[in-house]
Order: sequence, then C-alpha cells, then structure tokens
Amino acid sequence: MSTKLGEPLPPGDDHAVSVSLPKWSDTVGWASRDPGVLSRLQAGYPRFYVPHIVRDLADNLLKWAAATPLRGSGKQGHVAGGQAAMLFPSQRMAEACQRYLEKRDENNVREHGPIAVIHVSFDGRATGIDSSMTCPPSPGQDVFVAMYPDQLGPEAKAFWQHTGFGISSRFAAFWLKNAPFLRQQGDEAGDGAISLRQRIAGLYSTAPNNVGVSDVYLYPTGMSAMAHTALALQSLGSHASERYRVAVFGFLYVDTFKVLSKVHGFDCVLYGHASSSDMDTLEKDLQSGVHFDALYTEFPGNPLLGSLDLDRLYALAKKYGFLVVVDDTIGTSVNLNLAPLCDVLCTSLTKMFSGACNVMGGSAVLSPQSRHHEKLRTTFSNAYLDTYFPLDVVVMDKNSADFSSRVLSASRNAERIAERLRGHRAVENVFYPKGSPTQHLYDRYKRARGEYGYLLSIRFVKPAAAIAFHDALDVAKGPSLGTNFTLCCAYTLLAHYSELEWAAKYGVVEHLVRISVGIEESGTLEGLVVKALSAAEELC
Repeated sequence: MSTKLGEPLPPGDDHAVSVSLPKWSDTVGWASRDPGVLSRLQAGYPRFYVPHIVRDLADNLLKWAAATPLRGSGKQGHVAGGQAAMLFPSQRMAEACQRYLEKRDENNVREHGPIAVIHVSFDGRATGIDSSMTCPPSPGQDVFVAMYPDQLGPEAKAFWQHTGFGISSRFAAFWLKNAPFLRQQGDEAGDGAISLRQRIAGLYSTAPNNVGVSDVYLYPTGMSAMAHTALALQSLGSHASERYRVAVFGFLYVDTFKVLSKVHGFDCVLYGHASSSDMDTLEKDLQSGVHFDALYTEFPGNPLLGSLDLDRLYALAKKYGFLVVVDDTIGTSVNLNLAPLCDVLCTSLTKMFSGACNVMGGSAVLSPQSRHHEKLRTTFSNAYLDTYFPLDVVVMDKNSADFSSRVLSASRNAERIAERLRGHRAVENVFYPKGSPTQHLYDRYKRARGEYGYLLSIRFVKPAAAIAFHDALDVAKGPSLGTNFTLCCAYTLLAHYSELEWAAKYGVVEHLVRISVGIEESGTLEGLVVKALSAAEELC
C-alpha cells in the first residue's frame, strides 16, 4: 500500500484511525514533533491526534458559548479569550479532566481564564456544572466542554491520550452538520450494541463457564475501557485509608501504565520483564507482606510477544487477595481462552475486532469464574455510563461480523512471515509467540482451533538494516495495529521516543520494527518481505 506522508490510513476515510509514516525518518519526525512532518498530517490515531473535525467542533462551541448565557444563571460571555477546550460525552469524564488540569496548574494560569465544565445539549442549551449535579449521558445528544487556558494545552492533550475519554470524529461530524436523524439511528444503534455484546460474550464463552451478555461493557475506546475498569476496581479496594496499589506485570502499553499512575494516581510497582524471575520476585514481595489491590498484564505482551504463566499468577491472586486484569487485544478471544485465569479482560476493539481502521471502541468482560464475579458485576453496573456514540456502534457492529475468520487468516499469514524472517542473516531476533522461549505458555491457553496471532516484531543485527527494511517494505506504515491491511511501524520511536534508554532495559530497543500482519494474499506478503530483507542484507 503506497501512501504519502500524512495521508489517512485507510486512504480517503474521514474517520481513519491511523496515518501514513512511510519512511523511518518520518516516524522520527513525528516522535520529535518536527513541524515539517506534523504540518503534513491529515489524520492520526485519535488518542494521539485530536481529529481536525473534533477541533472544529470545540472551536465552534467555544465561540458559541462566549455569547450564550448559561441556562438559569443569566450569565453571558463565560468563556474568556485564550481559552481552549476538550470535548467529552459525559459529565464524569469532563470533570475528571478538570480535576487533572487543576492538579497540574502549577503556574496558576487560571488568571487567563477558568478551568471549568459546561454541559451543552443538542438543542442548544448551555448549563453550568457543579459537584452536586449528575447528568446521565444520552450518547450523541449531549456534549460536555472542559475549558482551560491555552497554556494548559499539553496537559489537556495528555489527559485525552491516556484516558481515551474524548468524543469520536463521527460524534463531531454529527454535531457540526446538525443532522436531524439521531433518533432515527437510535434503534439501529441500540440493536448494534446488543449485537456487539452478544458477539463478544460468545467469543469468550467456553461451556459450562459461559460469559453472559450482562458481563460485557462497551466503551468508546480501548483505553477508556481500561481507565473505567481501574476506577471500578479501586472502588472495591479494602484499604480505603491507604493509597491504592497495583502491580504492573510486563512491559505494558505505555498509556495503560500512564493512566494507572499519572491520571488515577495509583501506586504502581513495575515487574517489567514478565519473566519467571519477575514472577519469583512478585511472590517474594507478597510473602514479605507487600499488598496489591490489583495486577494488570497483557497476554501476549506488546511488542515482544512474550507469554506468562497465568496459572501461577492467578493462584497468587487468590492466595493474596488481589484482582487480575488482562489486556488480550493482541492475543484475542479467538486464539486464546484466558477468561478462567483473570477477573476482568480489557480489549481495544479498535484493533483486529474492527479491522477496518475507521472506528474506535473498547470492551471490559467480567470472567464468570472469578470469585468476585457478582461483586464486580454490581460495581461495574452501578458505575457504567453508556457514552459510546451510536453511529460508531453501528460501524463497529458491521466491521466485526467476520472477526473470527479475519483473526485466523491474519495469524496464519503472520506465522509464515515469522518463519521467513527467522534465520536471515540481517535478522537478530523475531519476536512471535510461536518459536519463542515462552511458546509452551502460549500453547497452554491456546484454543484448539486457535493460532499464534497477527503481530510480530523484528530486531535486526544493525540499526541501518532495520531502517532499510522498514523503508523498503511496501506496506502501510503508521501507528495502530490489528488492521485488515498489513501495517508496519518503528514501534519504539512511536511509543517511547522520550525514554529510549529506559525502554531498552526491557528489550524494547530503538530500532525495533513491528509488523501487524493483515489478511492479504500470503504469497504477495511474503514477496514484499523478501524484497525488504534484500534491502536490509545490503547493509550487513
């Protein structure tokens, strides 16, 4: 897929969730915030890059609010100059942003304008928010505007990225066009949500321990699912007087760690290798009296695709009384049966579940075998707010209808490519569940008809070979993963550009190349890989 720098992926899609970075130098420019690269971006992963149409809606709402009285207050012009805004689908999310910004307002820039939240209804009413108010969201019919001085823009952007709470591009497009058909879409969206939950419940079910539809919760993004799950589990904590403490087992996705530590303010202890040695250390810490309320992990890990001993981990959880949350976005419910060995499964539906790279979504699934199942269901149900925009629900439901077949197809393609890469003189290591030192652990949880997943990473013998391979591989290149088309990226630069030395301590080296393999014809893909390997070999 030949695309130019900054073009949306997929090309021409107004709601694309990736962007083309065709050369290694483009990724460096993106990570280092090079204006020459940033100015050419027409799109981006929506948590990293606030979509243009969302910015347009925010600007329009700020201008409108400056001249609109707050309902019931008679006040007008409550938006000061130099203000910016982030848009959220619920009061709770907007107030969380407000609190986050207030904590980080070290320079007291509020003299340039307030940090405040207003509620705007679809019929054009503006309402101020106070702590005693609780506005139940009506997806798509209300927007909550978190306003702040321009100087706090970087912190507001960080909150948007880490939490995944912001509105979607379809939400913004609907509002900007003032489309009158939301109620007409209501039944289709409602049916779509039921269909989605039924599909997800069926994928995780293994008789007799079947997952119920009431155990499935939908969110607008994968990180929103993770952030809300963390808050729900915190409310169950037995040490209310102490700081909530979590173990992070493995080199988790960067924003998972940041939402737990930076946004929620949990006391996080990192066991970053997820190795048997780390498991021994965790057990010794627990034996010595260290208390954890919850543990978060991925299976398999991203980007090194290692697997861990979930049996041992969950046995420790039962013995020492902490909850286990597993992110299975890469492993998928098609390839793996993980529900019996955790309390909650979080998934980014944006990835392979959708596949089309044009809609965001996330889910949290409660394990029916969890000892805390009924308590978790009550807590999640009481805390749950449906903020998933109806048109996004419709698209996600349609995209995911053939999820299982696409996962298996992409996984088989990835296995062939991993075999092709291994043993090549330019390649030092291929990170893929099959053939890895932890394959026996992956096999323990693999379903009878499951495969080894669609994601792999490559470490080359020389950095120059990595760059040559990346630039010569004629596939789409940009952020995200789990797309129906093969998507390659310089992963460490995208995720850890400001902490390269720290990431390298965990094996995530600067010149790591990650490939999310798609469902294209396998022979064509292998041909592209062979051609890219030839370019890398020339530098060895």
